[in-house]
Amino acid sequence: MSQVDEVRAAADIVKVVGDYVKLRKAGANYMGLCPFHQEKTPSFAVHPAKQIFHCFGCGVGGDVFKFVMMIDNLTFPEALRRLGEKVGITVSETFGDATYDANAQVRAALYKLHEAAAKFFASQLGGTAEGRLARAYLEDRGLTDEVVGRFRLGYAPGDGQALTRHLSGGYESELLEKSGLVVRDSERGRHYDRFRRRIVFPIANDSGKVVAFAGRALGDEQPKYLNSPETPIFTKGRVLYHLDRAAQAIRKLDYAILVEGYMDCIAVASSGIENVVASCGTSLTEGQIRLLARYTRRVVVNYDPDSAGVAATERSLGLLLEEGFEAKVLALPGGLDPDSFVRKEGSGRYRELLAGAPSYIDYLTDRAVATHGVSTPEGKVGAANVVMPYLARVPNPMLRAELANRLAERLHLDQRLLQEELWRAAGTARSEIRILPESAVPKVTTAEKELLRAFMEDQGLADELLPRMVEQGILEGLETEPIFKRFLELRRRGESAEPVALEEPLSAEARRVLYESLFWAVEPPDKGRIEHHLRALRSRRARRLLDKLPEAIQQARRANDLAKLAELDQLKLSLQNELRGLEQGRKISIH
Repeated sequence: MSQVDEVRAAADIVKVVGDYVKLRKAGANYMGLCPFHQEKTPSFAVHPAKQIFHCFGCGVGGDVFKFVMMIDNLTFPEALRRLGEKVGITVSETFGDATYDANAQVRAALYKLHEAAAKFFASQLGGTAEGRLARAYLEDRGLTDEVVGRFRLGYAPGDGQALTRHLSGGYESELLEKSGLVVRDSERGRHYDRFRRRIVFPIANDSGKVVAFAGRALGDEQPKYLNSPETPIFTKGRVLYHLDRAAQAIRKLDYAILVEGYMDCIAVASSGIENVVASCGTSLTEGQIRLLARYTRRVVVNYDPDSAGVAATERSLGLLLEEGFEAKVLALPGGLDPDSFVRKEGSGRYRELLAGAPSYIDYLTDRAVATHGVSTPEGKVGAANVVMPYLARVPNPMLRAELANRLAERLHLDQRLLQEELWRAAGTARSEIRILPESAVPKVTTAEKELLRAFMEDQGLADELLPRMVEQGILEGLETEPIFKRFLELRRRGESAEPVALEEPLSAEARRVLYESLFWAVEPPDKGRIEHHLRALRSRRARRLLDKLPEAIQQARRANDLAKLAELDQLKLSLQNELRGLEQGRKISIH
Protein backbone atom coordinates (compact mmCIF):
# COMPACT_ATOMS: atom_id res chain seq x y z
CA MET A 1 0.00 0.00 0.00
CA SER A 2 1.39 3.43 -0.96
CA GLN A 3 1.71 6.22 1.58
CA VAL A 4 -1.13 8.06 -0.14
CA ASP A 5 -3.45 5.06 0.20
CA GLU A 6 -2.29 4.48 3.78
CA VAL A 7 -3.10 8.05 4.83
CA ARG A 8 -6.37 8.07 2.88
CA ALA A 9 -7.49 4.87 4.63
CA ALA A 10 -6.64 6.27 8.07
CA ALA A 11 -8.02 9.81 7.62
CA ASP A 12 -11.79 9.70 8.14
CA ILE A 13 -13.20 12.56 6.08
CA VAL A 14 -16.03 13.25 8.55
CA LYS A 15 -13.53 13.81 11.36
CA VAL A 16 -11.16 15.87 9.19
CA VAL A 17 -13.91 18.11 7.79
CA GLY A 18 -15.44 18.31 11.27
CA ASP A 19 -12.31 20.14 12.44
CA TYR A 20 -13.24 22.98 10.08
CA VAL A 21 -17.01 22.75 9.57
CA LYS A 22 -19.76 22.14 12.11
CA LEU A 23 -21.50 19.04 10.73
CA ARG A 24 -24.88 17.55 11.57
CA LYS A 25 -26.12 14.07 10.66
CA ALA A 26 -28.66 14.16 7.83
CA GLY A 27 -29.72 10.68 6.75
CA ALA A 28 -26.72 8.76 5.49
CA ASN A 29 -24.64 11.94 5.12
CA TYR A 30 -23.48 14.91 7.18
CA MET A 31 -24.40 18.51 6.34
CA GLY A 32 -22.93 21.89 7.23
CA LEU A 33 -22.34 25.43 6.00
CA CYS A 34 -19.90 25.48 3.10
CA PRO A 35 -16.49 26.93 4.05
CA PHE A 36 -15.77 27.87 0.42
CA HIS A 37 -18.61 30.34 -0.20
CA GLN A 38 -21.07 32.43 1.76
CA GLU A 39 -24.37 30.73 2.55
CA LYS A 40 -27.04 30.88 5.23
CA THR A 41 -28.51 27.38 4.92
CA PRO A 42 -26.34 24.23 4.78
CA SER A 43 -25.63 22.84 1.31
CA PHE A 44 -22.25 21.26 2.07
CA ALA A 45 -22.45 17.45 2.33
CA VAL A 46 -19.98 14.80 3.48
CA HIS A 47 -20.52 11.16 2.48
CA PRO A 48 -18.92 8.89 5.13
CA ALA A 49 -19.26 5.68 3.10
CA LYS A 50 -17.68 7.07 -0.06
CA GLN A 51 -15.30 9.39 1.86
CA ILE A 52 -16.10 12.41 -0.33
CA PHE A 53 -17.54 15.90 0.09
CA HIS A 54 -19.65 18.08 -2.18
CA CYS A 55 -21.29 21.51 -1.96
CA PHE A 56 -24.61 21.70 -3.79
CA GLY A 57 -24.31 25.50 -3.72
CA CYS A 58 -20.92 26.29 -5.25
CA GLY A 59 -20.25 22.87 -6.80
CA VAL A 60 -16.86 22.03 -5.23
CA GLY A 61 -16.22 18.42 -4.29
CA GLY A 62 -13.55 15.80 -3.82
CA ASP A 63 -11.84 13.53 -1.33
CA VAL A 64 -10.13 14.24 1.98
CA PHE A 65 -6.92 15.43 0.28
CA LYS A 66 -8.82 17.84 -1.96
CA PHE A 67 -10.62 19.29 1.06
CA VAL A 68 -7.41 19.96 3.02
CA MET A 69 -5.71 21.43 -0.07
CA MET A 70 -8.60 23.85 -0.62
CA ILE A 71 -9.29 24.82 2.99
CA ASP A 72 -5.65 25.48 3.90
CA ASN A 73 -4.35 26.49 0.44
CA LEU A 74 -1.82 23.65 0.33
CA THR A 75 -0.15 21.60 -2.37
CA PHE A 76 -0.90 17.88 -2.47
CA PRO A 77 2.37 16.89 -0.71
CA GLU A 78 1.67 19.46 2.02
CA ALA A 79 -1.88 18.15 2.47
CA LEU A 80 -0.57 14.58 2.59
CA ARG A 81 1.94 15.49 5.28
CA ARG A 82 -0.63 17.39 7.32
CA LEU A 83 -3.11 14.52 7.19
CA GLY A 84 -0.28 12.13 8.00
CA GLU A 85 0.44 14.15 11.15
CA LYS A 86 -3.24 14.00 12.13
CA VAL A 87 -3.45 10.20 11.85
CA GLY A 88 0.03 9.39 13.17
CA ILE A 89 1.64 8.34 9.87
CA THR A 90 5.08 9.73 9.04
CA VAL A 91 5.19 10.67 5.37
CA SER A 92 8.54 10.40 3.59
CA GLU A 93 10.31 13.76 3.36
CA THR A 94 11.14 13.04 -0.26
CA PHE A 95 7.56 12.28 -1.27
CA GLY A 96 6.37 14.19 -4.29
CA ASP A 97 9.57 16.16 -4.89
CA ALA A 98 8.54 16.56 -8.53
CA THR A 99 5.34 18.36 -7.53
CA TYR A 100 6.49 19.86 -4.27
CA ASP A 101 6.72 23.39 -5.63
CA ALA A 102 9.15 26.07 -4.55
CA ASN A 103 6.52 28.03 -2.64
CA ALA A 104 5.63 24.94 -0.62
CA GLN A 105 9.29 24.42 0.24
CA VAL A 106 9.60 28.05 1.34
CA ARG A 107 6.54 27.72 3.57
CA ALA A 108 7.88 24.53 5.15
CA ALA A 109 11.21 26.27 5.85
CA LEU A 110 9.45 29.31 7.31
CA TYR A 111 7.45 27.13 9.72
CA LYS A 112 10.71 25.65 11.01
CA LEU A 113 12.34 29.07 11.25
CA HIS A 114 9.42 30.52 13.23
CA GLU A 115 9.49 27.58 15.62
CA ALA A 116 13.21 28.17 16.17
CA ALA A 117 12.56 31.87 16.77
CA ALA A 118 9.79 31.10 19.30
CA LYS A 119 12.18 28.89 21.28
CA PHE A 120 14.87 31.59 21.15
CA PHE A 121 12.53 34.32 22.43
CA ALA A 122 11.29 32.05 25.24
CA SER A 123 14.88 31.32 26.31
CA GLN A 124 15.58 35.05 26.62
CA LEU A 125 12.76 35.64 29.10
CA GLY A 126 14.55 35.60 32.45
CA GLY A 127 17.79 34.30 30.97
CA THR A 128 19.57 37.69 31.20
CA ALA A 129 19.32 40.81 33.33
CA GLU A 130 17.32 42.40 30.51
CA GLY A 131 15.11 39.33 30.29
CA ARG A 132 14.51 39.28 34.03
CA LEU A 133 13.14 42.81 33.85
CA ALA A 134 10.74 41.62 31.15
CA ARG A 135 9.69 38.67 33.34
CA ALA A 136 9.07 41.03 36.26
CA TYR A 137 6.79 43.11 34.02
CA LEU A 138 4.70 40.01 33.22
CA GLU A 139 4.52 39.13 36.92
CA ASP A 140 3.18 42.61 37.63
CA ARG A 141 0.50 41.89 35.01
CA GLY A 142 -0.48 38.78 36.97
CA LEU A 143 1.00 36.17 34.60
CA THR A 144 2.30 33.09 36.39
CA ASP A 145 5.12 30.88 35.11
CA GLU A 146 2.50 28.34 34.03
CA VAL A 147 0.64 30.93 31.91
CA VAL A 148 3.88 32.28 30.42
CA GLY A 149 4.87 28.74 29.43
CA ARG A 150 1.45 27.80 28.09
CA PHE A 151 1.31 30.83 25.80
CA ARG A 152 5.02 30.52 24.94
CA LEU A 153 5.70 34.17 25.77
CA GLY A 154 9.23 35.42 25.21
CA TYR A 155 11.47 38.44 25.01
CA ALA A 156 13.34 40.10 22.12
CA PRO A 157 16.68 41.51 23.37
CA GLY A 158 17.52 45.14 22.72
CA ASP A 159 20.89 44.76 21.00
CA GLY A 160 19.23 44.50 17.60
CA GLN A 161 21.00 41.44 16.18
CA ALA A 162 20.54 38.69 18.77
CA LEU A 163 17.93 36.75 16.79
CA THR A 164 19.77 37.37 13.50
CA ARG A 165 22.96 35.84 14.90
CA HIS A 166 21.03 32.90 16.38
CA LEU A 167 19.31 32.03 13.09
CA SER A 168 22.11 32.82 10.64
CA GLY A 169 23.87 29.52 11.22
CA GLY A 170 20.93 27.45 10.02
CA TYR A 171 19.07 29.67 7.58
CA GLU A 172 20.08 31.72 4.55
CA SER A 173 19.69 35.50 4.64
CA GLU A 174 17.05 35.43 1.88
CA LEU A 175 14.78 33.21 3.99
CA LEU A 176 15.44 35.34 7.08
CA GLU A 177 14.22 38.40 5.17
CA LYS A 178 11.14 36.54 3.88
CA SER A 179 10.25 35.65 7.47
CA GLY A 180 9.88 39.32 8.35
CA LEU A 181 11.78 38.69 11.58
CA VAL A 182 15.00 40.04 10.11
CA VAL A 183 15.22 43.32 8.22
CA ARG A 184 18.00 44.31 5.83
CA ASP A 185 19.55 47.75 6.13
CA SER A 186 20.25 48.51 2.46
CA GLU A 187 22.49 51.50 3.23
CA ARG A 188 24.78 49.66 5.63
CA GLY A 189 24.35 46.28 4.00
CA ARG A 190 23.62 44.43 7.23
CA HIS A 191 20.67 42.67 8.86
CA TYR A 192 18.99 43.47 12.15
CA ASP A 193 16.09 42.16 14.24
CA ARG A 194 12.58 43.51 13.65
CA PHE A 195 11.66 42.96 17.31
CA ARG A 196 13.89 44.66 19.87
CA ARG A 197 13.33 45.18 23.58
CA ARG A 198 9.80 43.82 23.44
CA ILE A 199 7.67 41.13 25.12
CA VAL A 200 6.96 38.65 22.32
CA PHE A 201 3.67 36.81 21.73
CA PRO A 202 3.91 33.89 19.25
CA ILE A 203 0.93 33.80 16.87
CA ALA A 204 -0.10 30.34 15.66
CA ASN A 205 -2.44 29.37 12.82
CA ASP A 206 -5.45 27.17 13.50
CA SER A 207 -3.24 24.08 13.12
CA GLY A 208 -1.01 25.24 15.95
CA LYS A 209 2.05 26.20 13.87
CA VAL A 210 3.78 29.48 14.77
CA VAL A 211 3.40 31.80 11.77
CA ALA A 212 4.11 35.26 13.21
CA PHE A 213 4.84 37.28 16.34
CA ALA A 214 3.56 40.36 18.11
CA GLY A 215 5.90 42.44 20.24
CA ARG A 216 4.85 44.79 23.06
CA ALA A 217 7.21 47.63 23.90
CA LEU A 218 8.41 47.70 27.52
CA GLY A 219 8.94 51.46 27.62
CA ASP A 220 7.34 54.38 25.81
CA GLU A 221 8.56 53.24 22.40
CA GLN A 222 6.03 53.47 19.58
CA PRO A 223 4.19 51.63 18.30
CA LYS A 224 3.07 50.05 21.55
CA TYR A 225 2.47 46.76 19.66
CA LEU A 226 4.46 45.71 16.61
CA ASN A 227 3.32 42.76 14.49
CA SER A 228 5.12 40.59 11.96
CA PRO A 229 4.57 41.72 8.37
CA GLU A 230 2.61 39.50 6.00
CA THR A 231 4.65 36.57 4.69
CA PRO A 232 4.01 33.39 2.65
CA ILE A 233 2.69 31.77 5.85
CA PHE A 234 0.98 34.74 7.52
CA THR A 235 -1.88 36.98 6.44
CA LYS A 236 -3.11 39.11 9.33
CA GLY A 237 -6.70 39.14 8.17
CA ARG A 238 -6.91 35.35 8.12
CA VAL A 239 -5.55 34.42 11.55
CA LEU A 240 -7.19 34.61 14.98
CA TYR A 241 -4.93 34.61 18.04
CA HIS A 242 -5.48 31.59 20.35
CA LEU A 243 -7.87 29.83 17.92
CA ASP A 244 -5.64 26.75 17.82
CA ARG A 245 -6.18 26.27 21.58
CA ALA A 246 -9.73 27.63 21.73
CA ALA A 247 -11.22 25.59 18.86
CA GLN A 248 -12.32 22.61 20.94
CA ALA A 249 -13.99 24.78 23.61
CA ILE A 250 -15.69 26.93 20.96
CA ARG A 251 -17.20 23.85 19.33
CA LYS A 252 -18.29 22.40 22.66
CA LEU A 253 -19.92 25.62 23.91
CA ASP A 254 -21.02 26.73 20.42
CA TYR A 255 -19.89 30.32 20.88
CA ALA A 256 -16.69 32.36 20.89
CA ILE A 257 -15.62 35.41 22.89
CA LEU A 258 -13.95 38.00 20.69
CA VAL A 259 -11.49 40.42 22.35
CA GLU A 260 -9.10 43.01 20.93
CA GLY A 261 -5.71 42.43 22.54
CA TYR A 262 -3.29 39.59 23.21
CA MET A 263 -3.20 40.30 26.95
CA ASP A 264 -7.02 40.41 27.04
CA CYS A 265 -7.13 37.00 25.38
CA ILE A 266 -4.52 35.52 27.73
CA ALA A 267 -6.24 36.93 30.84
CA VAL A 268 -9.63 35.44 29.91
CA ALA A 269 -8.21 32.09 28.77
CA SER A 270 -5.93 31.67 31.80
CA SER A 271 -8.95 32.24 34.09
CA GLY A 272 -10.43 29.01 32.72
CA ILE A 273 -12.59 30.48 29.93
CA GLU A 274 -10.93 28.87 26.93
CA ASN A 275 -13.32 29.85 24.10
CA VAL A 276 -11.71 33.25 23.54
CA VAL A 277 -9.86 34.63 20.49
CA ALA A 278 -8.34 37.95 19.45
CA SER A 279 -7.99 39.55 16.03
CA CYS A 280 -4.18 39.88 15.99
CA GLY A 281 -3.90 43.65 16.33
CA THR A 282 -6.12 44.42 13.34
CA SER A 283 -9.76 45.35 12.80
CA LEU A 284 -11.89 42.26 12.43
CA THR A 285 -11.89 41.12 8.79
CA GLU A 286 -14.20 39.02 6.63
CA GLY A 287 -11.45 36.40 6.42
CA GLN A 288 -11.29 36.11 10.22
CA ILE A 289 -15.08 35.89 10.45
CA ARG A 290 -15.20 33.08 7.88
CA LEU A 291 -12.42 31.31 9.77
CA LEU A 292 -14.44 31.57 12.98
CA ALA A 293 -17.56 30.37 11.15
CA ARG A 294 -15.90 26.96 10.75
CA TYR A 295 -16.35 26.50 14.49
CA THR A 296 -19.47 28.48 15.47
CA ARG A 297 -21.94 31.13 14.30
CA ARG A 298 -22.39 32.63 17.76
CA VAL A 299 -20.07 35.27 19.23
CA VAL A 300 -19.82 37.63 22.20
CA VAL A 301 -17.91 40.79 21.28
CA ASN A 302 -15.93 42.03 24.30
CA TYR A 303 -13.81 44.92 23.07
CA ASP A 304 -12.34 47.73 25.17
CA PRO A 305 -14.93 50.26 26.42
CA ASP A 306 -13.04 53.33 25.13
CA SER A 307 -14.16 55.24 22.05
CA ALA A 308 -11.90 53.23 19.74
CA GLY A 309 -13.24 49.98 21.20
CA VAL A 310 -16.86 51.10 20.80
CA ALA A 311 -16.22 52.02 17.15
CA ALA A 312 -14.51 48.66 16.57
CA THR A 313 -17.47 46.87 18.21
CA GLU A 314 -19.98 48.55 15.92
CA ARG A 315 -17.83 47.91 12.84
CA SER A 316 -17.44 44.24 13.79
CA LEU A 317 -21.17 43.82 14.41
CA GLY A 318 -21.95 44.91 10.87
CA LEU A 319 -19.60 42.29 9.42
CA LEU A 320 -20.80 39.54 11.76
CA LEU A 321 -24.45 40.18 10.93
CA GLU A 322 -23.80 40.01 7.20
CA GLU A 323 -22.22 36.59 7.71
CA GLY A 324 -25.28 35.34 9.58
CA PHE A 325 -23.77 35.35 13.09
CA GLU A 326 -25.82 35.56 16.26
CA ALA A 327 -24.00 38.32 18.15
CA LYS A 328 -23.98 39.59 21.72
CA VAL A 329 -21.96 42.43 23.22
CA LEU A 330 -20.25 42.45 26.61
CA ALA A 331 -19.39 46.01 27.70
CA LEU A 332 -17.52 45.72 31.00
CA PRO A 333 -18.28 48.30 33.72
CA GLY A 334 -15.80 50.76 35.13
CA GLY A 335 -14.15 51.50 31.80
CA LEU A 336 -12.03 48.34 32.15
CA ASP A 337 -10.72 46.15 29.37
CA PRO A 338 -11.02 42.34 29.80
CA ASP A 339 -7.45 41.96 31.10
CA SER A 340 -7.85 44.67 33.77
CA PHE A 341 -11.34 43.51 34.72
CA VAL A 342 -10.39 39.87 35.26
CA ARG A 343 -7.36 40.87 37.38
CA LYS A 344 -9.39 43.33 39.44
CA GLU A 345 -12.82 41.64 39.74
CA GLY A 346 -11.94 37.98 39.15
CA SER A 347 -13.09 35.32 36.71
CA GLY A 348 -16.31 34.63 38.66
CA ARG A 349 -17.61 38.14 38.12
CA TYR A 350 -16.52 38.05 34.48
CA ARG A 351 -18.45 34.80 33.95
CA GLU A 352 -21.52 36.35 35.56
CA LEU A 353 -21.47 39.32 33.20
CA LEU A 354 -20.69 37.08 30.24
CA ALA A 355 -23.77 34.96 30.93
CA GLY A 356 -25.92 38.10 30.93
CA ALA A 357 -24.40 39.75 27.85
CA PRO A 358 -27.18 41.47 25.88
CA SER A 359 -27.90 40.80 22.23
CA TYR A 360 -26.38 43.25 19.80
CA ILE A 361 -29.82 44.78 19.14
CA ASP A 362 -30.30 45.55 22.85
CA TYR A 363 -26.74 46.89 23.14
CA LEU A 364 -27.17 49.21 20.17
CA THR A 365 -30.62 50.31 21.30
CA ASP A 366 -29.36 51.12 24.80
CA ARG A 367 -26.60 53.28 23.35
CA ALA A 368 -28.99 55.00 20.93
CA VAL A 369 -31.52 55.72 23.69
CA ALA A 370 -28.79 57.10 25.95
CA THR A 371 -27.73 59.46 23.16
CA HIS A 372 -31.10 60.54 21.71
CA GLY A 373 -33.66 59.76 24.40
CA VAL A 374 -37.22 58.58 23.70
CA SER A 375 -39.20 61.39 25.31
CA THR A 376 -39.67 63.22 21.98
CA PRO A 377 -40.65 62.03 18.49
CA GLU A 378 -37.35 63.37 17.17
CA GLY A 379 -35.41 61.37 19.78
CA LYS A 380 -37.26 58.15 18.92
CA VAL A 381 -36.56 58.60 15.20
CA GLY A 382 -32.93 59.47 15.89
CA ALA A 383 -32.46 56.34 18.02
CA ALA A 384 -34.16 54.19 15.38
CA ASN A 385 -31.88 55.58 12.67
CA VAL A 386 -28.84 54.48 14.68
CA VAL A 387 -30.02 50.86 14.87
CA MET A 388 -31.75 50.45 11.49
CA PRO A 389 -28.57 50.07 9.38
CA TYR A 390 -27.58 47.04 11.48
CA LEU A 391 -31.02 45.44 11.15
CA ALA A 392 -30.89 45.96 7.40
CA ARG A 393 -27.72 43.82 7.26
CA VAL A 394 -29.42 40.80 8.85
CA PRO A 395 -29.76 38.37 5.92
CA ASN A 396 -32.72 36.36 7.25
CA PRO A 397 -35.94 38.33 6.52
CA MET A 398 -37.99 36.62 9.26
CA LEU A 399 -35.35 37.36 11.91
CA ARG A 400 -35.02 40.89 10.58
CA ALA A 401 -38.76 41.45 10.99
CA GLU A 402 -38.79 40.03 14.53
CA LEU A 403 -35.89 42.26 15.58
CA ALA A 404 -37.64 45.28 14.06
CA ASN A 405 -40.71 44.54 16.17
CA ARG A 406 -38.56 44.44 19.31
CA LEU A 407 -36.98 47.77 18.38
CA ALA A 408 -40.39 49.34 17.75
CA GLU A 409 -41.66 48.20 21.16
CA ARG A 410 -38.56 49.54 22.92
CA LEU A 411 -38.78 52.94 21.22
CA HIS A 412 -42.61 53.12 21.30
CA LEU A 413 -42.81 53.43 17.53
CA ASP A 414 -45.47 52.11 15.14
CA GLN A 415 -44.36 48.59 14.14
CA ARG A 416 -45.87 48.74 10.66
CA LEU A 417 -44.12 52.00 9.78
CA LEU A 418 -40.81 50.76 11.14
CA GLN A 419 -41.15 47.52 9.13
CA GLU A 420 -41.79 49.50 5.96
CA GLU A 421 -38.70 51.64 6.52
CA LEU A 422 -36.63 48.55 7.26
CA TRP A 423 -37.93 46.86 4.11
CA ARG A 424 -36.77 49.86 2.06
CA ALA A 425 -33.36 49.85 3.75
CA ALA A 426 -32.87 46.14 3.24
CA GLY A 427 -34.11 46.29 -0.34
CA THR A 428 -30.76 47.49 -1.60
CA ALA A 429 -29.01 44.41 -0.17
CA ARG A 430 -28.42 41.39 -2.36
CA SER A 431 -31.36 39.02 -2.51
CA GLU A 432 -30.87 35.63 -0.91
CA ILE A 433 -32.59 33.91 -3.86
CA ARG A 434 -30.71 33.95 -7.10
CA ILE A 435 -32.32 32.66 -10.34
CA LEU A 436 -29.81 31.22 -12.75
CA PRO A 437 -30.12 31.87 -16.47
CA GLU A 438 -31.46 28.87 -18.38
CA SER A 439 -28.04 28.23 -19.92
CA ALA A 440 -26.52 27.80 -16.45
CA VAL A 441 -29.06 25.24 -15.20
CA PRO A 442 -27.70 21.69 -15.54
CA LYS A 443 -29.96 19.60 -17.77
CA VAL A 444 -29.26 16.23 -16.14
CA THR A 445 -32.03 13.65 -15.87
CA THR A 446 -32.77 11.25 -13.04
CA ALA A 447 -31.86 8.40 -15.40
CA GLU A 448 -28.31 9.74 -15.84
CA LYS A 449 -27.77 10.33 -12.13
CA GLU A 450 -29.09 6.93 -11.08
CA LEU A 451 -27.13 5.05 -13.75
CA LEU A 452 -23.93 6.82 -12.73
CA ARG A 453 -24.66 6.00 -9.09
CA ALA A 454 -25.36 2.36 -10.01
CA PHE A 455 -22.09 2.06 -11.95
CA MET A 456 -20.16 3.52 -9.01
CA GLU A 457 -21.75 0.99 -6.65
CA ASP A 458 -21.23 -1.95 -9.05
CA GLN A 459 -18.37 -1.36 -11.46
CA GLY A 460 -18.93 -4.80 -12.97
CA LEU A 461 -22.31 -3.55 -14.14
CA ALA A 462 -20.55 -0.63 -15.80
CA ASP A 463 -18.17 -3.03 -17.54
CA GLU A 464 -21.22 -4.88 -18.88
CA LEU A 465 -23.31 -1.93 -20.08
CA LEU A 466 -21.13 1.10 -20.70
CA PRO A 467 -19.23 0.00 -23.84
CA ARG A 468 -22.45 -0.57 -25.80
CA MET A 469 -24.04 2.62 -24.44
CA VAL A 470 -21.12 4.62 -25.83
CA GLU A 471 -20.95 2.70 -29.13
CA GLN A 472 -24.68 3.06 -29.79
CA GLY A 473 -24.60 6.80 -29.13
CA ILE A 474 -27.07 6.70 -26.24
CA LEU A 475 -24.97 9.24 -24.33
CA GLU A 476 -24.27 11.65 -27.20
CA GLY A 477 -24.97 15.28 -26.34
CA LEU A 478 -25.73 14.63 -22.67
CA GLU A 479 -24.20 16.67 -19.84
CA THR A 480 -22.97 13.38 -18.37
CA GLU A 481 -21.32 12.08 -21.57
CA PRO A 482 -17.76 13.11 -20.54
CA ILE A 483 -18.26 11.48 -17.10
CA PHE A 484 -19.39 8.15 -18.55
CA LYS A 485 -16.63 8.20 -21.15
CA ARG A 486 -14.01 8.89 -18.46
CA PHE A 487 -15.51 6.01 -16.47
CA LEU A 488 -15.13 3.68 -19.44
CA GLU A 489 -11.58 4.90 -20.10
CA LEU A 490 -10.51 4.06 -16.53
CA ARG A 491 -12.16 0.62 -16.61
CA ARG A 492 -10.51 -0.26 -19.93
CA ARG A 493 -7.15 0.58 -18.31
CA GLY A 494 -7.97 -1.83 -15.49
CA GLU A 495 -8.36 0.97 -12.92
CA SER A 496 -11.11 1.51 -10.37
CA ALA A 497 -13.33 4.46 -11.30
CA GLU A 498 -13.05 6.33 -7.99
CA PRO A 499 -14.47 9.88 -7.76
CA VAL A 500 -11.06 11.56 -7.60
CA ALA A 501 -9.83 9.71 -10.69
CA LEU A 502 -13.08 10.40 -12.54
CA GLU A 503 -13.05 14.15 -11.92
CA GLU A 504 -9.47 14.83 -13.01
CA PRO A 505 -10.09 15.85 -16.67
CA LEU A 506 -13.69 17.05 -16.24
CA SER A 507 -15.02 20.60 -16.44
CA ALA A 508 -16.27 22.32 -13.29
CA GLU A 509 -19.89 21.72 -14.32
CA ALA A 510 -19.27 18.03 -15.05
CA ARG A 511 -17.61 17.65 -11.64
CA ARG A 512 -20.66 19.21 -10.02
CA VAL A 513 -22.90 16.69 -11.79
CA LEU A 514 -20.61 13.81 -10.78
CA TYR A 515 -20.74 14.61 -7.06
CA GLU A 516 -24.45 15.42 -7.08
CA SER A 517 -25.05 11.98 -8.59
CA LEU A 518 -22.94 10.30 -5.93
CA PHE A 519 -24.97 12.06 -3.23
CA TRP A 520 -28.25 11.16 -4.94
CA ALA A 521 -30.57 10.43 -1.98
CA VAL A 522 -32.15 7.21 -3.31
CA GLU A 523 -31.18 3.57 -3.28
CA PRO A 524 -29.14 2.37 -6.28
CA PRO A 525 -31.58 1.21 -9.02
CA ASP A 526 -32.46 -2.47 -9.42
CA LYS A 527 -32.41 -4.34 -12.76
CA GLY A 528 -35.92 -3.23 -13.76
CA ARG A 529 -35.21 0.42 -13.03
CA ILE A 530 -31.92 0.25 -14.94
CA GLU A 531 -33.83 -1.00 -17.99
CA HIS A 532 -36.32 1.84 -17.52
CA HIS A 533 -33.46 4.38 -17.46
CA LEU A 534 -31.85 2.90 -20.56
CA ARG A 535 -35.19 3.19 -22.39
CA ALA A 536 -35.42 6.82 -21.28
CA LEU A 537 -31.96 7.60 -22.66
CA ARG A 538 -32.66 5.85 -25.95
CA SER A 539 -35.95 7.74 -26.24
CA ARG A 540 -34.14 10.99 -25.61
CA ARG A 541 -31.56 10.15 -28.28
CA ALA A 542 -34.30 9.23 -30.80
CA ARG A 543 -36.13 12.50 -30.16
CA ARG A 544 -32.92 14.50 -30.59
CA LEU A 545 -32.31 12.87 -33.95
CA LEU A 546 -35.94 13.36 -35.03
CA ASP A 547 -35.73 17.05 -34.12
CA LYS A 548 -32.79 17.46 -36.49
CA LEU A 549 -34.43 15.66 -39.44
CA PRO A 550 -36.77 18.39 -40.75
CA GLU A 551 -33.88 20.73 -41.53
CA ALA A 552 -31.88 17.92 -43.17
CA ILE A 553 -34.92 16.91 -45.28
CA GLN A 554 -35.42 20.52 -46.38
CA GLN A 555 -31.78 20.75 -47.49
CA ALA A 556 -32.08 17.49 -49.47
CA ARG A 557 -35.24 18.75 -51.19
CA ARG A 558 -33.60 22.05 -52.13
CA ALA A 559 -30.68 20.10 -53.59
CA ASN A 560 -33.10 17.67 -55.33
CA ASP A 561 -31.09 14.81 -53.78
CA LEU A 562 -33.62 11.96 -54.12
CA ALA A 563 -31.25 9.32 -52.71
CA LYS A 564 -30.64 11.42 -49.58
CA LEU A 565 -34.37 12.06 -49.19
CA ALA A 566 -35.11 8.33 -49.31
CA GLU A 567 -32.38 7.70 -46.73
CA LEU A 568 -33.76 10.38 -44.40
CA ASP A 569 -37.34 9.13 -44.78
CA GLN A 570 -36.18 5.64 -43.87
CA LEU A 571 -34.31 6.99 -40.83
CA LYS A 572 -37.39 8.96 -39.74
CA LEU A 573 -39.58 5.84 -39.96
CA SER A 574 -37.00 3.79 -38.08
CA LEU A 575 -36.75 6.35 -35.27
CA GLN A 576 -40.53 6.66 -34.99
CA ASN A 577 -40.87 2.86 -34.73
CA GLU A 578 -38.09 2.81 -32.10
CA LEU A 579 -39.86 5.47 -30.06
CA ARG A 580 -43.20 3.60 -30.21
CA GLY A 581 -41.51 0.45 -29.01
CA LEU A 582 -39.72 2.24 -26.18
CA GLU A 583 -42.89 4.04 -25.06
CA GLN A 584 -44.78 0.72 -24.99
CA GLY A 585 -42.17 -0.51 -22.51
CA ARG A 586 -40.68 -3.32 -24.59
CA LYS A 587 -37.67 -4.92 -22.97
CA ILE A 588 -34.52 -3.54 -24.50
CA SER A 589 -31.13 -4.98 -25.10
CA ILE A 590 -27.91 -3.17 -25.71
CA HIS A 591 -25.89 -6.31 -26.39
